[in-house]
Order: sequence, then structure tokens, then C-alpha cells
Amino acid sequence: MELVRLLEALVKLGGSDLHLQAGSAPMVRLGGDLKPLEAPPLEDSNIREYMQQMSPAHAQIRLEEHRTADFGFEMAGAARFRVNAFYERHRLALAFRRIPLQIPQFADLRLPKVIEEIAMAPRGLVLVTGTTGSGKSTTLAAMIDLINSKRRDRIITIEDPIEFVHANRKSLIAQRELGQDTPSFLDSLRAALRQDPDVILVGELRDAETMRTALQAADTGHVVFSTMHTTNAPQTVQRMIALFPPAERDLLRMQLAANLEAVISQRLARARNGRDRVPVVEVMRSTAVVRKIIAEQEPTLLTQAIANQDSGMQLFDQHLARLYKEELIAGTEALRLATNAEALAMMMRGLSTRDLQTSLVS
Repeated sequence: MELVRLLEALVKLGGSDLHLQAGSAPMVRLGGDLKPLEAPPLEDSNIREYMQQMSPAHAQIRLEEHRTADFGFEMAGAARFRVNAFYERHRLALAFRRIPLQIPQFADLRLPKVIEEIAMAPRGLVLVTGTTGSGKSTTLAAMIDLINSKRRDRIITIEDPIEFVHANRKSLIAQRELGQDTPSFLDSLRAALRQDPDVILVGELRDAETMRTALQAADTGHVVFSTMHTTNAPQTVQRMIALFPPAERDLLRMQLAANLEAVISQRLARARNGRDRVPVVEVMRSTAVVRKIIAEQEPTLLTQAIANQDSGMQLFDQHLARLYKEELIAGTEALRLATNAEALAMMMRGLSTRDLQTSLVS
């Protein structure tokens, strides 16, 4: 099948991902599950031809040098795609993630209302975390779009690759892509500080130097949004600290306590209807208690602070409990995603909110 027909099938079916691998029929992810398309197995030559047709020159060079490459591809009028090209058993393979042309609104995403409040923060570092495919990019796009619709800001994004395309509304937005517009997150972040930004989005905090620069930007009055591949808020704080040499960690804790505005961690749950997926969100905010815990090197106490639900904070299991009560997800799905499945099961049998809160952090 031609590449365009495969991508059209993905869009028509409402799938999230398309996988092309030699020796296998094209596979799409629908409602979280992989399913084959009615098509013959692909050959290595097919996939190499697709790569030549759609990838920019810098991606082809990177693929040969590093054996993997990320880039964006747009099918006019239908959708954008984030593409990862890689080798398996010496053969080329492609993974496509569908990116809607329209930026989703908060109401459509079923995100907690507090995230809109966090999006409008005047300064600080905001991290959206989770595993690959947990919806981090979609949440960030909705947050940037909200700022764009309400404030007259200068917004600079640094992405690998560009996923959602933002049109200027009230704000002026510059979107920079690694490989085409800038060589690295760090180089672009440093340059962004000389480009009169109000808001900076860095696709990912991958190393200590990029994180150090992001914290400096937040400390000088900017809003910095970014992502990390961590599973919850306490782990995110611990991972950030662990990136730095021991001699620098005391200073880093003070910087984090002063500048970390929020950590939003995400998982995706299968909805009861079997088709949709619902975001499950843990939220940690910069309350006085959270700042004190970070500064005093007690990250294990963060779970208790979040469980108190001050300022809209919540644990994953608290959100799962609410989604179950609202009949948006099944009990088996809630337990599958739970951090503390035993405590969540007790709540589902009618345990009080006060008792549940104690169980969640035990």
C-alpha cells in the first residue's frame, strides 16, 4: 500500500499510531491496542522508499549516523505526524504518532481544571511528565494555546520535532525544531533568553546543563514548560536532583524550592466505551509545604503533601477513584493503573475519603 493510503486509514479509524516494519502487515493502535490493517506484509524496500519520500535531509543524515531519527510530517488537510525511524535486525522501521491539526481544548481533553490555572502562572518551571504516549505533548499544546488566547506574550518553543503548530493569536509564537532550526535544546534555550521571551517551552529536560539553564530562566521571571520521562511528582523531584553532582545538590534543592511551579504527571486509561482514552493526572503545586519539603531534602514526604489536595493537588489514585465514581473508567482499569492498588480497591468498596487518604500514602 502507498504511504498516503496507510496514513489515511489511520486517520479514518481514529487510531493514535501506525507501525511499519518489514515482514509484518501495517499495524495501528486503536483504543490502546495494536491491530493489523488488511494489507500484505511490508518489505524493507517499501519502508526505505517511504522514508525517502517524506523525511527531511537532516533526518536522513541523522538516521545513518545514529541509527534512529525523529522528524515531523504533515499530510495536507488531514493530520500531522511525529515520526521515529529506526533499525531492527538491520532493517528500517517507522513509527508514526498522529497529531491533530486542531489543538485540543481543555474541555475536550478532560483534564482537571487546576491545569488551566497552572498554565497561566506568571513565572516558574512547569513540568509535564509520564511515559511515552501518555499525552504530555497534547497537554502542553493546550496550555500554550490557552496563553496564546489570553495574554500578549512572546512564546518560544523548542521541539524535537514540532508537533502541534500554533498560529499567532494574542501572543507572538516562534517554534524551533531540532535539526532544522537549532542543533540542541541547550543551544536554543540559551539563545531564547536573548529573544525577549515571556514563555519558553523546552521539549525535554535531558541533562543537568539544560535543567540548570531552565531553572535560571525561571528564576529571572520567565515561565518555562518542559517534560521528563518520570512516572510521578516525587520521582520527578528525585530524578532532577540526581542529575547533578553531589556537591551541587544543596543549591539545586533551593533553586527547585523557589522556582518549581508545578509537576503534572499523566497516564492514559481506557474509557468504559472501549474506544477513548481518559487522562489520569497527578498534580503537585508550589505550596509552602511542598517548597519546605524540597528545600529540606525530604522528597518522600511529597506524597503526603499532595494527598492533602491543597490548591488543587491530587495523587494518581485520588483521580482514579474519581474517574471510577463518575463511571468513566472500569474498576479493573483503575486498579491496573493504580499506584497503590490495595488502597484504591478499599475505596471502591466504600472506604471513606479520610481513610482512603491515609491508605494512599502508607
